[in-house]
Amino acid sequence: MTNQYKQKIAIISDSCGDISQNDMVKYGIFVLPMQIIIEGTSYRDGVEINVEDIYKKMKAGILPKTSTPVLGGMERLMEHLKSQGYTHVLGVMLSASLSGTSNALRMIAEDFSMESCILSSNQASVGEGAIALQAAIWREEGLPFREICKRTKRLTEETACFFSVDTLEYLAKSGRIGKATALLGTALNIKPILSFDETGTIYTAAKARGSKFVEKQLVNLVDLQFAKPEYAGRPYNLLFADGAFKEGRENLMKVVLEKYSQPQNIFTSNIGAALSAHLGDHLLGVGVQFLTMA
Repeated sequence: MTNQYKQKIAIISDSCGDISQNDMVKYGIFVLPMQIIIEGTSYRDGVEINVEDIYKKMKAGILPKTSTPVLGGMERLMEHLKSQGYTHVLGVMLSASLSGTSNALRMIAEDFSMESCILSSNQASVGEGAIALQAAIWREEGLPFREICKRTKRLTEETACFFSVDTLEYLAKSGRIGKATALLGTALNIKPILSFDETGTIYTAAKARGSKFVEKQLVNLVDLQFAKPEYAGRPYNLLFADGAFKEGRENLMKVVLEKYSQPQNIFTSNIGAALSAHLGDHLLGVGVQFLTMA
């Protein structure tokens, strides 16, 4: 879209942002598919493989691996954007602590004559996707590129998401946590709730003893964000995600919206194939992002 500043701004994310096809079209966002490797064969996330395929493989005892989008795909996308007359590129990618996607795209973008701003979201799933979606809203409002970039970078610091994990099994198998930790968590029926710190590194924000306490812990973590003095009176977006657990997400949305009923936007996601390869199914995610309006 060409705004009042005569800038045609492309917004790029990757498939770990779990942006739905409808929102890609509605908000005009380009998505780079992550690679999913199964028994030596590589598939493009959301193009050649989907989350249902991942669940089937995992239940059959096959553990998929993931990798960054292919460099050739990044180059082709940049060439396409240039050919379509885009003058600026904003990238919002999976946390750099988990993937080299943002660094790779940043280097490739330097070879093209478009001003670029490539950011690590410091998030994944709906946290990453919501940052790209809010940037697209600011673009639609006609903000100049550098202002959008500045606000979006701040958004990577003021978006907080929390994800309940039904089992630690897959994180242990993929080497994200130790096997002893996974066994202990399973034995005690502990459901960890994961988040990202200010560097985009995953940490355990809370633990729930059994599934029935997961929702309560997720809501408590959202409450703690709203209680921070620096966010008092700020406009906000609410974020929700699930991995094959639609009923749980709908219940969680109802509880959160009863407490925080005036979000600017509500962004929802189904946790996709790339992240499910490390987390399994039956996940819940909730988040809040506080907005800078000037």
